[in-house]
Amino acid sequence: MAEESIKPVHGHSFFTLDYSGRFAQILVFDYYDPERYYYGLLHDEERYRSAMNGLLASMNELLGEEEVKVNGEVVHPEALTVNLDFRGEAEKPAITFYIEFEGSLNPGGENIYECRYEPGAVEYDYESYWFFPSGSRILEVVTDTDYEVYGERFLVFWARRGDRYGGYEMIRFRLPFLGRRGPGSP
Repeated sequence: MAEESIKPVHGHSFFTLDYSGRFAQILVFDYYDPERYYYGLLHDEERYRSAMNGLLASMNELLGEEEVKVNGEVVHPEALTVNLDFRGEAEKPAITFYIEFEGSLNPGGENIYECRYEPGAVEYDYESYWFFPSGSRILEVVTDTDYEVYGERFLVFWARRGDRYGGYEMIRFRLPFLGRRGPGSP
């Protein structure tokens, strides 16, 4: 069967956060599909829609298995859209999800993002990029993967196939205070 020959080869995600507490994630999975299963879907609208709806439902099921908290309160990430693209060849499909969730933030103070999930081993290389608002500062990162903080507000996690992970991530960060200026303020 064509679907069984499809192999994941790479993943990457991009997180942004705005001052209102909305977290947005673009999550992309690259595959090797030697039998061109996904490419074949492009020629059958009904099969394409069915496959994409199935992928969206599966992603939301996976997200439902994670425990995500913002400042100690459980939040509920939801995959809102899914799209199929190709990396220049019919054998190299990419599946892209757009995911959102909201949490209550402390402007001018510390905030904590936490995610708990099943521990395991990485099946393919991946990177995850976090972009915090201007004036933010990443204070602490807890993860089993490699990571680096750039310019105080940009964070990159990465792992390679076979790396082990314990199932917990935490990012403690400070947001700037964006209060209104009163009359007579400079």
